[in-house]
Amino acid sequence: MDNLDSLKTKFNAQGYRFTPQRQLIFEIFQTLPKGHHLSAESLYLLLLQHGEAMSLSTVYRILKIMTKMGIIREVELAQAQKHYELNTISTHHHIVCVQCHQIIEFENNSIFQQGLKQVETMGLQLIDCKFTLQTICLEALQMGWPTLSSNWACSRFIKADKEKNSTHQQLNLNTDIKEKPERRIDLKGEYIVVHTPKDEIDNCQNRAKLIPGWRLSRADKTLYFPLEKASEVLNLFPGYEVDPKIFHK
Repeated sequence: MDNLDSLKTKFNAQGYRFTPQRQLIFEIFQTLPKGHHLSAESLYLLLLQHGEAMSLSTVYRILKIMTKMGIIREVELAQAQKHYELNTISTHHHIVCVQCHQIIEFENNSIFQQGLKQVETMGLQLIDCKFTLQTICLEALQMGWPTLSSNWACSRFIKADKEKNSTHQQLNLNTDIKEKPERRIDLKGEYIVVHTPKDEIDNCQNRAKLIPGWRLSRADKTLYFPLEKASEVLNLFPGYEVDPKIFHK
């Protein structure tokens, strides 16, 4: 696994700057427990929760660069979203249920060794080795797959997903920024709603004026923005707790 000095050298050698943003994303992947992956959207949420004002497009761009360099790996599983993990060119691979998207990791050194042998024979350099088996989990079969609805998930996956989300929220990025639940951004119908402490509302109104179509609810002192302005709102209010449903609209 790269340390920060070797990582900086690797970036410079390929014509990229090792910026604080890229270092932070690398450190986030270093803190992930074994077997955990991040989508670009979930990584973006982690950055927002820790006060990092980085746009979603910047996150995608950094992930693309780091994947190209072989620092992280792009894992295309059964979900529509792509997921990412630190690329250690390890011997672990994935079994995925195409119905409920349950992910099971397994170790197999022979797959890696065969891939390495093939690459060396062709005079190439190996930067990644991944093998994915697409399956149907036992519970889905028992429930009558393939007639199940597309959003059905097995009980084991639901439990694992809750535990994984809890782990993501507990990640320590060695920052002094504290989460403040009263500062949050929610989805309400066709609007993005920003909740903020009342003593900060004047300052927030001044910021809100930068986005066309905003309005202030005098009833509860919340700010409303058009849904299509979501990315601008998230950039304007870094560090706020964000409703994940916003990313699926």
